[in-house]
Amino acid sequence: MAVGSIVFAIIVIVVVALAAIALITGFILRAIRRTAEAAIAANFAPGEIVRSDPVANYFGSASKGGRQVRGNGALVLTETRLWFRRAGSEDALEVALASITAVDLVQSHAGKSIGRPLVRVSFDDDSAAWYVRDSTQWRDDILARCPSASDQ
Repeated sequence: MAVGSIVFAIIVIVVVALAAIALITGFILRAIRRTAEAAIAANFAPGEIVRSDPVANYFGSASKGGRQVRGNGALVLTETRLWFRRAGSEDALEVALASITAVDLVQSHAGKSIGRPLVRVSFDDDSAAWYVRDSTQWRDDILARCPSASDQ
């Protein structure tokens, strides 16, 4: 077999594998989105939501360190609270906006990073962070509802 044929076969295999990974990832994210949108609809009245992201990427809480489960799920901001439920979990993280002391953008949290800005929220001697598409707007919207919070 010629070297060119071997190289071509390897390229085809790599392209097929990458396409399969992209399809599977898309399928999983669509399923997470549907589940998260249902959770949001079940827990919030339509006019209650200021901002939401059904596939926010949770980086965990600082108090638990780097050894915790990260994952995508529903992140919701209302006038009184920040709410997050990771896909596959029934437990929600609820943070009263009155307890938030700081909101900022960071590059890593709990020992993890993806090379994009994360929204970090500090509250009750702890903090949690998420990757969301419009991190600057999320930070600004949370800060606008937390008069005692600072932008570090």
